[in-house]
Amino acid sequence: MKNPFQHANRRSSTKDFVYFEIKQRIIEGILEPNESISEENIATELNISRTPIREALQRLEIEELITRLPNGRLQVSPISIREVEEIYNVRSLLEGLVAREATLKANENDLKKLNQFTQLILEASENDIRDDVVFYGNEMHSYLYQISGNKNAVKILNQLNDHISRYRRLGPTKNNERSKKAAQEHMEIYEALVKKDPEKVEMLMRAHIHNSLEAAIDSIKKHLQKSIELEGNG
Repeated sequence: MKNPFQHANRRSSTKDFVYFEIKQRIIEGILEPNESISEENIATELNISRTPIREALQRLEIEELITRLPNGRLQVSPISIREVEEIYNVRSLLEGLVAREATLKANENDLKKLNQFTQLILEASENDIRDDVVFYGNEMHSYLYQISGNKNAVKILNQLNDHISRYRRLGPTKNNERSKKAAQEHMEIYEALVKKDPEKVEMLMRAHIHNSLEAAIDSIKKHLQKSIELEGNG
C-alpha cells in the first residue's frame, strides 16, 4: 500500500527547494531587480513540474521579494532608496542595541570566535574576495545576535533579514573600497568588544550600518541609471 505522506513530503521538499533557490538568486543579484520571472523557464531549468514552482513563487510574493504586475506577470521586486533607508534605519537601531548587549555578555570563547570572524573578513578583503567579506560579516553579526540573548530584537532583524541581505550585498560586492572599509569597521567593533566598551560598540555598529546604507544607495542609483540607459537604447 502506498504511503500518502511520502508524496506530500516529496512535494513539500521540492517546493522548499524551489523557494530557497529562487530567493537566493534574488538576494545574490543573479536575478536582478525588475527581471521577469517565468514559471516555464524555471520548470525547464530545474526539471520539475509547475505546481511546486507556483507555490514557491506565491510565498516569495507574500515576502515581497517578487511582485505581480497588473497583467499578472511576475518580476523580481524593484529596489528603492526609500525602502533601503527605512530598512537600514531600523537595522541600525536594533543592531546597535544587540551589539551593546553582546558586549556585556561576551565571554573569552565568544571573543575568540569573533576574532576568527574578524580575521577572515580582513583576509577576504585583502584578497579582494568580496563575497567572503559579506559572508563572514553576516556570520559575525549573527554571532552577536546569539550572544546578546535579545530575542525580540533578533526576531525583528530575522524578519527583515532577506531584504537586508539583498541590499547588504549591493555595497561590498560591487565596490572594492567599501569592502575594505567594511572589513576595517568590523575590526574596530571587535577591538571595542574586547575592551568591554558597550557605548563605543553601539556607536561603531550604528556607524557601520549607516556606511553600508550609503554604499547601498550609491549602488541603487547606478542600477537605476543603467536601467534608464537600457530603456533609452531599447
